[in-house]
Parts: sequence; structure tokens; C-alpha cells
Amino acid sequence: MKVFFQGQTYSINDVSNLLLVAPNYDFLTNFIKNWTERQELFSFQSSGSTGNPKTIEIHRDQITASVKGTQKALDLREGDQVLLCLNPNYIASIMMAARALILDLDLHIIPASSTPLNQLKGSVDFASFVPFQIYEMIHNKQLDRLAQIRNVLIGGAPLNQEAQNALAKLPNNIYLTYGMTETVSHIALMKISGSQVSETYQCLPGIEIGLHDNDCLKIKGEVTMQQWLYTTDVVEMKSETEFKWLGRADHVINSGGVKIHPEQLEKSIATLLTNQDYFITGLPDDQLGQSCTLIHTGSISEQKLREIQSMIENQFSKHHIPRQAIQVAEFIKTESGKLNRKKTLELFSR
Repeated sequence: MKVFFQGQTYSINDVSNLLLVAPNYDFLTNFIKNWTERQELFSFQSSGSTGNPKTIEIHRDQITASVKGTQKALDLREGDQVLLCLNPNYIASIMMAARALILDLDLHIIPASSTPLNQLKGSVDFASFVPFQIYEMIHNKQLDRLAQIRNVLIGGAPLNQEAQNALAKLPNNIYLTYGMTETVSHIALMKISGSQVSETYQCLPGIEIGLHDNDCLKIKGEVTMQQWLYTTDVVEMKSETEFKWLGRADHVINSGGVKIHPEQLEKSIATLLTNQDYFITGLPDDQLGQSCTLIHTGSISEQKLREIQSMIENQFSKHHIPRQAIQVAEFIKTESGKLNRKKTLELFSR
């Protein structure tokens, strides 16, 4: 394994020298150092998008199991070139370093930004991005460069339909990921490019899934130390290893007895709201219990709202239509850039 950073090459033994020129990467470089010294337990911070951030202890064996699952799913090979261009303090970046360590891959580190391909010299075989980076690539007409990366993972937040349509035309392997800190990064992938585009997540080898309360997903495998992990993600099981993600149970809107998953509505109207932040939620309503409501940061005309309502009614039903659109000054986001719906609504309420 070699590490490439700002035009310099570092070996595993040079990791302390890397820290001198990249002090913001101390969490990452300490992980590399501790891994080579056979440390057994590692502490990670959850993103906090669904509650307060918390510290999670992950065993060395869980990390190895996650790496092996990804290796099999993506056919990663010794000597592959991999790109790390995400926030270095979160599990996605740490796991990219872990894959490089365990599988003897060469790691190219680029400081996190909205335009990582602008700084990339040469080619890589494997990379992970967040949706905002993908949107910028589409805006900057860089999809030809993205297509040169053999395996691309996209995670951290949902990807809008407009972007998925653009990526579907590319010949390389591009996947949406499903996972969390507790599962040591992703446990399932959805292919959205090439000739085998899918609408469901396929579990990595060794992952067992099922349903618990309210059709929420439960997960078990070596990455969870063979203990069931119970999530609040509502899914539709397609097989013993495949599922369709519908949304979070704590986001479900109950409007007149109809259960609405706002994440599905948000994805459907993405092409109509490309220049602003927005989400759909349920606000108290005397007649319906909850009224479907669009919360947004930019301006929405009455005509635009009617377009949104018409699109949702055509794809879902009249019961799913947002009854109103409310503009707020800003959205509250986590340190990793994820929308915090609960705190945004609390700010709006005040």
C-alpha cells in the first residue's frame, strides 16, 4: 500500500510524516497507525442525522468483514488505485483506508471539496462520493471523467432522480450504498448505471436481513458480530438478500389514515426543485391528523407548487399532495452535511 497526497508518496511507515503535512487528517492517519499496530477496538462517531451523534465501538474483525464483503462485490484487486475525497473523520473515509490496508491498494487522498475530480491527477479504479459532489460533476460536465473510474460508490444522502438518470447512461459500475456507522459502512449496493440498472439494494455476501416492527429492516452478519441490528428504515423485501428502501419510520406522515413516505415524494419532484434545499413533512391538521407540507429555502411560485402537486398526484395519489409550501431561511445540517429534519422543524416552529 502507498499513500499519495499533494504530489508526495508515503509508505505505511511514513504515516507520521503524512500527519505533518496534513494535520486535518489526524483521525485517519491515527487509524492507519493503530491498524498496523494490531489495535483491536476503534471508536467512531455517528453522523447525527437521525438523532444526537454518538460514539460507536467497532472491532477489528468487523472492519475486516466489511472490507472482504466489498472486495467480493466489486472484484477489488491488489494494486488497484483508490480515491479518498470525503471528510476524513467519518466511517466512509476510514473504511476506504481500511480497504487499502487489508487489500494492498494504493490510496490517493484529495482534500474534501465539491469538485474532487479537478484535483485528481491520473486515473483511479475505485472511489466514493456524496451526492453534492455528483451534482457538481454533472453541472461541470465531468461525467466522461467519472466514467473512467471502474467502481463508484455514492452514499451519505439520497441521490435525486435527475442525477440517477444522467448516471444511468455511463458504462462503468456506479452504486448507491445503504449502510451506517453501526454496520461499518455499507451492507448493500444498488447499481444505477450500465446495462443492469436496479431499483433494489442487493446485500453484500454474508449479510442476513429481515423485518421487525413496522416493516423496518434488521441486519445481521460479521459486521454486526452476528447480532441483529434493528433499524428505523422502512423497506419492502424483494428476496432474502434484496430490498427496496421506502424511508424512515420516524418520518412517516399519517394523513387521514394514509401512510406517506416523504422520501419517495422528495425524489419524485427533484427535477422541479434543482436550485434549493427542500423536504416534505407532516404538520398538525385538525381534520387529517397530519397535513403533507413542503418545506423549502428558496421561492416557489403558485404555478410551481401546482406543478409539484400534479406530479405527485400522478405518481402516487391525491392523498400524497403537499397542501402547502412553507419557506424557511435555512436548513440545519449535521457536520457531515446531512439534513437534520428534526432540528430544522424545531427552528421553524420557534
